[in-house]
Amino acid sequence: MALHTQQSNSFEDLLELYLSGELDAAGKKQLLEIVLKDPERAAEYRKITQIQSQLRTSSASLELKNLSPQTSSKKILPFPKPAVYLATAALVFASFGIYFYRNSSIKKGEATLDKFTYSYGDCSIEGKTSQAGEDVSGKRIVSGKSSVCDVQLEGEKSVAVRALPNTDFTAERKENAIHVSLGYGTILLDSQGPKDSENISIGSDDFRLILEGTKVAVNKGRTDSSLSVKVLEGKVRLESGDAIFFESVSSWLTKEEIALLAKEYPILFDKQQLTIESGQQLAWKGFSPARMKGLKKIEDSIKASKKSQPSAQLDETLIKSLKPHVDSLPKDPFLISPKELKNSLKKILPDEKADLERKFASMVRFPPKDLKEREQLMELVKKVDKASITDILNGKGPGGVTQAISQEVRILYLKDGSMERGIIYQQDSFYVVLRPDGNLIIPVDAVERIESE
Repeated sequence: MALHTQQSNSFEDLLELYLSGELDAAGKKQLLEIVLKDPERAAEYRKITQIQSQLRTSSASLELKNLSPQTSSKKILPFPKPAVYLATAALVFASFGIYFYRNSSIKKGEATLDKFTYSYGDCSIEGKTSQAGEDVSGKRIVSGKSSVCDVQLEGEKSVAVRALPNTDFTAERKENAIHVSLGYGTILLDSQGPKDSENISIGSDDFRLILEGTKVAVNKGRTDSSLSVKVLEGKVRLESGDAIFFESVSSWLTKEEIALLAKEYPILFDKQQLTIESGQQLAWKGFSPARMKGLKKIEDSIKASKKSQPSAQLDETLIKSLKPHVDSLPKDPFLISPKELKNSLKKILPDEKADLERKFASMVRFPPKDLKEREQLMELVKKVDKASITDILNGKGPGGVTQAISQEVRILYLKDGSMERGIIYQQDSFYVVLRPDGNLIIPVDAVERIESE
């Protein structure tokens, strides 16, 4: 009984910190273990987070609907406003389900952990209702309407995948690689771990994204090949073209046969690459249905020939017979010129310098005119802005403050006759005022007195 009570208290504390966004990696791991082992706690977790998940899912679905490329005669598509990026980023960081990173606790050669961790709504694995703790590697996962499905893959890298409503995907680990195959819908992926460990990629028939320490949102159309990629952190290398589609055929052919096909039909082996940096997004129509159909006919012809004569070489007769299919491929390919492709990248992060200037203007009272003093104060603004209220109050805030700060709300009277109220502490020659509607930084020399309420 004592053990259960202790676990209950721990669960309540962990859940409270998790919902407030203040739970660290070790705490998230502990919370996950409790939820997976205790059905009562799992039910309580789902109940408490249900409303929160529903609100976030509805908001994200609407925004990501706007993110998805719309049918257009142009290859390059209009992009949503930067606010959509911020909403998507918030979804990743604030509501990514139970996420933990075990600091490479799984070393090379050790067993990996690929589990379904959480769902809201209707989530199925291989057509059956998902269960927490179920193995997911290589299995098809489908999220229903107004549903969210979370998957955790733990090896040397820690990979969390969240599928938003109406999404079809498969997450699979093979040797030193983790690959997410996206049928349709939207996934959010967050990866952390050593750079020289598993390679991580997201792909479909006509594209592949190679991820490097990345938080990324990817949307793929259900009835077409439209694709949207938003890189929230890290960078992504995009590879696309007919060559990606024909990689599935390569396993059926010898190197000599592939070389023969490439010589006769070089268009089938076209591939372009583009690096998408943090804070950038890219969206376009993708392969037309007619082109996908034409490529599939070529693929089927090659596979049928190899099935009928497995040991035979791909003869010239078959290669020549593919010509009508190749010639009939639409002239509106998925890819555009390298210059147009690069120019289609859109910046979705606000300018860091301009953003900091805005925060400086709203936070600092009586700003100094001296440039050196202003630069030093700018650093304090940056640190106060990034530090959590909990860290500041516990003495872990900016500037090396090591003592816990009183949570008493006090009134600060300024020499110009104005006053401010909030939790106040001193940092060098400035007072920092923590307020619900925005923190302030005020020079000590500008303050008349400080009183309790």
